[in-house]
This record gives sequence, C-alpha cells and structure tokens, in this order.
Amino acid sequence: MDIPLTILSAFEKRGSLHDSADTDCYRLFNLAGDGMPGLSIDRYGEYLLVQYFNQEVGGNTGAIIASVERAAARLPFGIRGIVCKDRIKTRDREDIASRRHSMIAAGEAPPEGYRVRQCGVTVAVDLMRGQSTGLFLDMREVRQALAPLYPSGGSLLNLFCYTALFSVHALLRGMRWALNVDLSRQVLRRAMHNYTLNGLGVDHRDFLEGDALQWIRRLARQGRRFDLGVIDPPTFSRNRKRSFSVKRHMPLLLRQAGGLCAGGFLLTSVNSHSMDFREYRSLHPAEWILEAYFNESWDFVRSGEPYLKAGLWRVR
Repeated sequence: MDIPLTILSAFEKRGSLHDSADTDCYRLFNLAGDGMPGLSIDRYGEYLLVQYFNQEVGGNTGAIIASVERAAARLPFGIRGIVCKDRIKTRDREDIASRRHSMIAAGEAPPEGYRVRQCGVTVAVDLMRGQSTGLFLDMREVRQALAPLYPSGGSLLNLFCYTALFSVHALLRGMRWALNVDLSRQVLRRAMHNYTLNGLGVDHRDFLEGDALQWIRRLARQGRRFDLGVIDPPTFSRNRKRSFSVKRHMPLLLRQAGGLCAGGFLLTSVNSHSMDFREYRSLHPAEWILEAYFNESWDFVRSGEPYLKAGLWRVR
C-alpha cells in the first residue's frame, strides 16, 4: 500500500468541506472506506486527530504521521498540530488507564477548551482526554436536515443529550425551548458551556441529571408535551442502579417518550453495525410514520453497511 497516496487521496475527496463557512470539523480519513482498516483522521479546526484501532496501524504510526503531515501541507487551511490517540481494544485496566490521554505527534497541543464549528454552532472540544471529544462528527447531516423544523418555534426534549448540540442548533434556529437529560453531571456542565459559547442563556432547570426512562415518567405525570424529541442513546450503558441496552430497552423508551411528543416528531438514532434497518424499524411503534431516514455523514466513507441508523418519525 502507498500510504502517502492513500491518505492524500482521502483528504482530496473532502475538498467540498475544506472551505465550508459554518463547519470546520469533519472526517478526513475513514478506516476501510478510505483504504486502511484501523485508521481514522478527523479535522478539528486547526488540528488533526489521528486514531488507530488495530496493531497493524499502531505499529506503523511513524510512516502514517509523516504521510499525514505531507498531505496536510496541501490543505487550504493551516494546521497547528497533529494529535494521536491509541484506540486498540484491551481488557487490561492498567493499559486502558495509561492510554486515556492523547499524544502530540506533530506541532503544538490544542489549548484547553478549544473551539470548533459544526453547522454554525460553536462547540468546545477536548482532543487530549478520553475517547470522545464532545462532538459527534457523523451527525452533521442529521443536524442540517432537522433545521427546517425549528423556525416555527416550539419545544425540544433532548434525551441522552450528551453535550446538547441538538438543542443548541435548534435554539439558534428558532426553537423556543429545550429540555436536556443525561446521566452524567460532567457532560451536562459541558452542555451548559456550549450554550454559553453560542450566546444562549443557561437555566439549570433545563438540564436534568438522571435516567431517561425515569424522567420520561416524571414529565408524563406533570402533563408536559414537546413538539420534537431527540433520542440518541449509547448502544449500551450502565449506572449504579441499572443498565441500558438499545435492543432490550429502546422499544419501551420510545413508547413512553412518544406520549410526550404525540402529534409531533421524534428523531431516534442507533449506532450499531450489528443492527440493520429492519431491526431498527422494529423498535418503533407500528403506527409511527418514518418521515426521513439518515446514515452517517458522507465524509464517513464506508466499505460495508452503514452503522448509524437515524430516523425522523411522526408520532401518532
């Protein structure tokens, strides 16, 4: 394999994204879809994040980083640094702990609270700590597709909200109010920070910590109703009291959330290679109408079936 040519070719495929006025973060190289299983490269503003997922790529990072530097020199924007992260799966807890932080492969480290733009929204990202940066790049086209729903105002229920980017995007484009729910107090703090970065007022009552199913039941007892819901859960998660599995718990979650959005819409998302469209469809009540269906954004060039299944449903 000609590594420099393979990486350069992938960068050139994304040419239409390089000069985007409202987005400066997207995937530049996507695993086997771009010719190298186990390697992903993402742009975050003036930084590139290189991640490797298998031993073959991990043992060849020197040549890969050199090729990335050469390809980056031909991009129409400047690069201040290249960050490299080891994502090889392991059950060794000490090994996992030792790889929580990224390493600087070239240039300088991104500053604390580094900011990028996606679909006109300013987002604080962390390229150095943990596996997730605080922004899912593959949701870009889904966010764009929802934009026509927002100018009429209304309310949004954002379950498993993570850093609340669906809410920020909606509020900036006309949605009147958003309620955000997540298990993690830490990510809710990051969500509030994203509100502030975009000039939105922060009311702590709009950020609810806890289990999504429990909050749905409380909101139902209160007689609350929403025009649009977003349900984008992890495939599997666990807290101190219970675990959540998409395959086991999603149907009940959708039925109960549907009661809060009756007559409106729900965006639901499943991120899993092991679930096809038919199984994704079967999670939803039969009477719901699928208005639009999405997969991962086009820069996530794929060699097989899409992993992201996202649908906009009219709730009946």
